[in-house]
Amino acid sequence: MSESVTEISGLGLSILSLLDERPMHPYELAATMRHRHQDEFIRLNFGSLYHTVDALERSGWIVPAEREKEGRRPERTIYRLTDAGRDVLARTLGDILARPRREYPHFAAGLMFMHHLRRSEAIEHLKARAAALKATSEKLASILAEVRAEGVSRLALIELEHKIAMLDAERRWVASLEKEIGEGKLEWTVGIHHDAERLRRRHGSGAH
Repeated sequence: MSESVTEISGLGLSILSLLDERPMHPYELAATMRHRHQDEFIRLNFGSLYHTVDALERSGWIVPAEREKEGRRPERTIYRLTDAGRDVLARTLGDILARPRREYPHFAAGLMFMHHLRRSEAIEHLKARAAALKATSEKLASILAEVRAEGVSRLALIELEHKIAMLDAERRWVASLEKEIGEGKLEWTVGIHHDAERLRRRHGSGAH
């Protein structure tokens, strides 16, 4: 196995999970992902989809099951999941659910260095972020209600529920932070952070 299970992309994981349901061709995979709104969580385009399908096939995790031709359309290859692919899927899902991974979100970097902005600038940017988070949360909540009304089970939509909860939690935290900055409860000095040297001495200058 050339790739560790924790290195499978979200798109690769989605392909494996859909093929665990039934064999599909790439166009059907993409259409199903969009219908289930998985493109809210993974970067989906046909170039990356076909590249990922090829990579999964080279790894022996999926194989062509048959070729389908409809009218004048080009022939399409239908893929199925192999036993090795099903094992990788199960182990990857177990690893993702059980072990938190170190991630590097852009927002954390913004918070780390926001003291280089003027207080008023930081407040306006945080207000804009809170508004954007609210809009996204409302959009996803509308999608969730719509597909639930169609009879889709909660388990099939649990990632949407989680996303909405995380967006709402971040929005509340951002609004609270913006209020603290505006009321002067959070100390603010533009430029060099005066505690930087203290942190460097405490934790060392090396990266961990």
